[in-house]
Amino acid sequence: MDIAHLKTFLEIYRIRHFGKAAERLFITQSAASARIKILEDKLGVSLFLRNKRMVEPTAAAHRFVKYAEMSVLGWEQACQVIALPDDFQQSLAVGCLADIWNLFLIQWLDDIKLQFSALALNITIQPTASISEQLTSRAIDVGFVFEPVLAPNLEIKKITTLQLKLFSSDPKMRLENAWDENFIMIDWGASFLREFAQTFRKKPLASIQTNYGSLALDILKSRGGTAYLPEQVALGLDDSMPLYEVVDAPHFQRQLYAVFHQDTDTRKHIKEIIQLLIDNVADQ
Repeated sequence: MDIAHLKTFLEIYRIRHFGKAAERLFITQSAASARIKILEDKLGVSLFLRNKRMVEPTAAAHRFVKYAEMSVLGWEQACQVIALPDDFQQSLAVGCLADIWNLFLIQWLDDIKLQFSALALNITIQPTASISEQLTSRAIDVGFVFEPVLAPNLEIKKITTLQLKLFSSDPKMRLENAWDENFIMIDWGASFLREFAQTFRKKPLASIQTNYGSLALDILKSRGGTAYLPEQVALGLDDSMPLYEVVDAPHFQRQLYAVFHQDTDTRKHIKEIIQLLIDNVADQ
């Protein structure tokens, strides 16, 4: 099955338009239609319902999309690995949440590259569900997540425990006043949301909600406010953005995990990198 056909399918699936998808792929609309026809003939199903106004994916297309994405990703990663200079002995495909990268892993990247100079890294930012799927399909070698991925033949290693504490730009802030219009609710995962709801049963919804901790930091920097943040992050900010712990607020915990295959040929490198990260946390 031609990768170009899969890319055409994915582009049409995303934007629901043959003509616009063809423009983005720098092909004619008739070529895009021909590629989809070839895919449909090979699969034995219709992938799109077409009329003059819209294109609607069929149920088969919805089932097929994740396999098409994994095939394209696998091909692109294979091309990258084959094209590596001879100085690199091995490649490691890493998937992680945006906050794990921005708040933690990026700080450790120099140490990883220094100790593993012959290791090429392919790092992608993905949601937890995608990391789980790509670990299962072996599209990535290791994933960094807040919720452990449970699947056969996957090994889970805890990197550290994050202490989530309530921090404010106001040094005099107390818990009873923390729920004003400047409170930012950050989604640190299902476990945190459940514990937060149980702890603060009568508190109103925050006027600002996000699933991206780095975005919350930007908001705090620009307009001030209060939010639950990892202690390591809040206390590590420079003097231009001081944050103060709300001392009478309850604390929560989140675990940072690395998940990888037990039988992968990169297992030795993965375990060495994980140990390096654990040691870095211990030194902080």
